Amino acid sequence: MSVISQQYKQKSNCLGIRLETPQESRNSLLTKEDEQKAKENDAMLVEALNGLTFEERQEQQEIVHGVDEMTADESTFIESTLKDLDNILLRTKHGTVYETAESLNPEYVGARAFRIMFLRGNRYDAKASAKQMLNFFEWKEQLFGREKLVKDITMEDLDEDDRACMRTGSIQIPGKDRSNRTIIFHLPGLRQFKTLINELRARYYIWMTALKSEECQLRGAVAVLYGVGDFKDKKEGGGYVEHTRLVLALPLHQAALHVFTDSSAEYILGNGVIRMLPRKVRARYIIHFGSHMESQYLFPTYGIPLSILPLKPMTFEANLEPHHKWYQSCLSNDKIDFTDLVQSNRTRTEYNDNDVLYVAGKKSNNAGNHRLRVLVADLSRIYDSGIKEKQRTVVDGMIGEIHKTGGRFLKQNPGSDSDWTEVPLDEVRIKITQMFRNHRRRAGALIQGGCLIADEPLPNDVVFGKTHRSRGSDLMHYLIKTRSDEYNSLDRGMKVQVVDAVLERIKGEGGRFLQTAPEHGGWLEVTTEMARIRVSKYFRNNRRQAKRNG
Repeated sequence: MSVISQQYKQKSNCLGIRLETPQESRNSLLTKEDEQKAKENDAMLVEALNGLTFEERQEQQEIVHGVDEMTADESTFIESTLKDLDNILLRTKHGTVYETAESLNPEYVGARAFRIMFLRGNRYDAKASAKQMLNFFEWKEQLFGREKLVKDITMEDLDEDDRACMRTGSIQIPGKDRSNRTIIFHLPGLRQFKTLINELRARYYIWMTALKSEECQLRGAVAVLYGVGDFKDKKEGGGYVEHTRLVLALPLHQAALHVFTDSSAEYILGNGVIRMLPRKVRARYIIHFGSHMESQYLFPTYGIPLSILPLKPMTFEANLEPHHKWYQSCLSNDKIDFTDLVQSNRTRTEYNDNDVLYVAGKKSNNAGNHRLRVLVADLSRIYDSGIKEKQRTVVDGMIGEIHKTGGRFLKQNPGSDSDWTEVPLDEVRIKITQMFRNHRRRAGALIQGGCLIADEPLPNDVVFGKTHRSRGSDLMHYLIKTRSDEYNSLDRGMKVQVVDAVLERIKGEGGRFLQTAPEHGGWLEVTTEMARIRVSKYFRNNRRQAKRNG
């Protein structure tokens, strides 16, 4: 009788949730309390599997062990499913990035092969596919900007930090299992990146490269997370939430997930997470507990050949040579000459209002430049208080804010008033970093840039500080309270419009923006820039107070 046809007992290890290495090894690593928790988790998981029908149990176990049959012929139902997908998107796309992408290039977004890819990734569930498509374009814009929404991402779209992250081998595609399913192998101990967005872009590229194969779309992939010994995550799980969300936005069906660990805490925690999953999913998400050598004995039992894995049995060294060959093949397939990458990124273009413009020796008043200056002022304290990695994250977030509005970073071609070229991301980061330095130097001089007045404040003046009340200050706080919802609903770079409206209203009433200057024996009328910063801070304080109250 097949083991799959038997009733599952508590001691069965067919789920893969229980230890699949010698019992004495498990007992040596788990405390009695851990062992009891593991038994409770296993009992619940076995109960869940027993809740499936015989056919469902057999199907899930065949998938896990790499002996499942090819999916049904989609030609018999694909047309009706595509129609369902189109109808759902028509009802749900309003106001989404998907709708923006569709307006930019309807042929790209509506391509039959592109939509079928999402249906395959969601096992032809039209509703789930539509939701994932909306999520996909949200993530694509966040990672690469609006100008790349409707193009396939190639190596040319990755910067050097993204590519360096990819070369580490922390995420790689070593080959296929015995069912010809793509294996995506994770070695968290190799994770290295300047910012998390570099690693997210690398994952996006690797997964979408795998999806170029129609067989991968149809069969799905087997993910392996190998965190044993020296391959434990040195980043302590940093960014896993973001990675999980990105994975859910990519149309690659995960046929199975194998997690390998020699940590009792991770083993117990992982089992606790799995017990919350739907029944059909639990049987395909497996945690293996054991040593480096013991773990490798398990791979063949799940249809994963040891010969293709980047593991060296007797050491904690990774064999990255096959991965680096794969990386070089991606360079060749994308036909990129990286010795001239900066030049290849430069394309002649015309600018729009949301672009950030760099004109030699001049200050641009384009809306995009103004938005960037506001972001620098708004984030300067966070930037100045952070370590280098945090500062890098702040800068990348600002670049993303500009991209969200459809803006780019352009510089004027020498000798031309109308030709512009896009600035490489590395150069943009340097320019923004310099803006923060300049802002820090000017911050101490802003007060000196104000105008000293000898007389007392007028009734309609705003005097910054907690002790002074005036009609002007009351009006300012009233305007902040009544316009706070509008302010909070806008992107960071657009909030300045509400702030400026408050400033203009105060000035329209004859008011000025003052602060005490006791060292000069009077009052100081602050600059518009300083007033803008102070009013923005009041808006933020109002939001925090509203949350506490409510």
